[in-house]
Order: sequence, then structure tokens, then C-alpha cells
Amino acid sequence: MPQRRLANAHQSSVQTYESASKHFKTEPWFWFPSPAASWDGSDHLGRFVSPKDEFPWKIRASILSSVRAHQGALRSLAVCQDENTVFTAGIGPGFKGTVQKWDLTRINCVSGYYGHEEVVNDICILSLSGRIASCDGMIHVWDSQTGKLISVFSEPSTDSLHLVSPLSSSTKIGADHVDMLNSNTSSSGVLSSPFDESLYTCMHYLEEVEKLVVGTGNGSLRFLDVSQGRKLHLWKGEFSESAFPSLVSAICSCGSNKEQGNGASASPSWIAAGLSSGHCRLFDVRSGSVTACWRAHDGYVTKLAAPEDHLLVSSSLDRTLKIWDLRRNIPTAVTFKGHTDGVSSFSVWGQDVISISRNKIGLSSLANSADEDGQHRIIPQKLYSSDHGSRNVSVLSSISIIPFSRLFLVGTEDGYLRICC
Repeated sequence: MPQRRLANAHQSSVQTYESASKHFKTEPWFWFPSPAASWDGSDHLGRFVSPKDEFPWKIRASILSSVRAHQGALRSLAVCQDENTVFTAGIGPGFKGTVQKWDLTRINCVSGYYGHEEVVNDICILSLSGRIASCDGMIHVWDSQTGKLISVFSEPSTDSLHLVSPLSSSTKIGADHVDMLNSNTSSSGVLSSPFDESLYTCMHYLEEVEKLVVGTGNGSLRFLDVSQGRKLHLWKGEFSESAFPSLVSAICSCGSNKEQGNGASASPSWIAAGLSSGHCRLFDVRSGSVTACWRAHDGYVTKLAAPEDHLLVSSSLDRTLKIWDLRRNIPTAVTFKGHTDGVSSFSVWGQDVISISRNKIGLSSLANSADEDGQHRIIPQKLYSSDHGSRNVSVLSSISIIPFSRLFLVGTEDGYLRICC
């Protein structure tokens, strides 16, 4: 039984971790959820409790289970709120993009979506509607239960004009963009230049207003009403950092965790866009104007997150993770260093962050003070297999924390989905 194998593997991970931890001088990260040693399989998947009732959990950097999810790189992960279901986007046969739906309690692929002609770079769960958005330069919206395509969104280009299309004409869309993303995408999923400015690059779902914000190859943000199947307004950056446009590589927003008096979630007050140039732009949600634009990194911005209304977390190929205080006119940063390669992604829960760089994870806390040298450091660790103690050598491409299950998931460039603790 897969559940029993996971439980047994986890028990052996305690001994594996003890030997692995000898390689590090710094005590590993302690975190909100209950001790991982108490995890005994699927009974704890999707268990919702208050973080205040939880005990610290020592991250063991241990791989509990691993499955080959895609023939090529696994580009993106999206975990459902029940923590039992995860969607993975990766490269399939013929270098076409595929999206797989996984049941984590059985570690089994239950269905998928195979309507993409190009590599899928991002996926997004559209609230509780059962709809999924996946991006391969265009946006495909489809039913996660049936795998049926609902609508496709794209931007007009100089060569062709593509409008949002219903299912009846969706199969015709994408023919003009054959191999476009393949020729402009690295194995890690980082989009490079030159890049078609009309193509979509990344997504962020505004659950409070049920709108999808999509980045473009020319640095603009397009808003989509996925429920109505129509494109809305387009926000363009007012600041030109160079003679060449920078593509939007990451998007996030604030305010999603705040509730109004009636119990509904409050709308975000700002939206942040990270660019391939290393810049970040802050947009005012009410006006769409750029309220701040600054050089955040010396390289491609790989991810953004907003743990608080006034905080912005960013990662980059310049090997750093930064925490920005947005309450100042010019955002100021606390810089975390320690990775020896570019930071390709990270996941945040509460005050704590797990970042990934090549084949290592990095542990850091937003609440930690600087060390005696005045530096904020990331503690890099390699993942170890829980059954025979071997190190993970696969390059990590994506990560997602599943907090109430006391686990985290990683995707790799050779197509594996791995459950870790």
C-alpha cells in the first residue's frame, strides 16, 4: 500500500536526518506544524487546525515519496485547499505541455489536461469552481473534473489576431505560436529574451474579485474575467528601465488574508509585478497607476509573495532572497544570502520560507535577526531519500508547502514530484 510505504519511509527518515544533519553547523529550521515524526500517512493529509495549537516541527530535508510525473521538467505546482489534490504542469511527449491531477493520499495520477501545444509554464487553481487556468503563452481555462476546455485567452500580435475563444474555436488557437515558448524557455522554466511580447508569461488569481491577472512579454498586466470568458483592462508600466521591454516574470497581491465585517475577504490594495530585468513594479489597484518601481535584484525575478500588507518577498537568479518593507517611499530590503546558485522559487507559510536553488532547499525566517556579522543567511540543505539515505541530485524547479499536512512538495527538472518533510 502506498500509504504504508510512506509511513514506513517516514519513520526511517528520522535516522536519515540525524546522519545528514552532521553536515551542517547551524541547527535546522523549526516550524509551525506538529513534529513530522508523528505523521503516519494520509490520515493527516488535509487536517485543518489553528497554527496556534501546533508544536514546532524540525525540517528534516527528507524525501518520503517520489513519482515520475512528466517526461520532461515539472514546471509548476498548485495544491488544492484540502491538501489532498495537487496539479503539476510539465513537459510531455513531443515537448508539448501537459497538466496532471494527483491524489496525494494514494500518490496516484487521476486525470489530466492535454490540450496544450506548447510548454506549460504556470498553472492556477481558480478558487472552488473546479476550474484550472494553465499558461503556455496563452491561457487555457478548463474543468478539472472532466478535463474539458472552457475558454482560451491570448493577446493580438503583429502577425495574427487572437481573441478570447469559446470551446468551438479553441482548437484553432495556438497554431501560429508553434515552438515559440520552446525556443525561449530554459530547462528550468525561466523565460528568456528575445520573447514574443504578445505572449502571456505568468498568472496570479485574485480570489476576492474572481479575476485572473496575467503578465505579458512586454511588461504589461492583463486582467481576465474567467467566469465570463472575456478580457478586461490592460495595465502598462509607466517607467521604462531600458530600451528593451522586460517580460513580467512574477505577480502577487496583498490584502487577500484580510476579512471585512461581513466575513468576506477584502480586495487587494496593490499588485506587484517582478520583471526579467530585476525590477519590481507596484500598482495601485484602484487606479492602475505605478506607485513604485525599483531595481530589486541584479537578475531575473523568479517569484514574488506578500505575507503581510506591507511586506514583499522576492527571489532572483542573482542567488538572493529579499524582504521588502513597502511602508517607505523607497522600499528597503533585508537580503538573505547563502545559495550558491540562482533561487528558482520559494514557498512561504507564516514567517518562514523554504527556497530552492539547483538541487538544494534553503531555510530562512522572516522573523530572524541578523547574525554577528550583520548578515541574514539562508541555510542550504540537500534533500535525502528516506529509504536509503542517498542525496537528491535532481535540479529543483518548483516548491509548495502543504502546511497542515506538515509536508512540502518539490518538482524537479527531470519530471519528478517529490513529497518531503
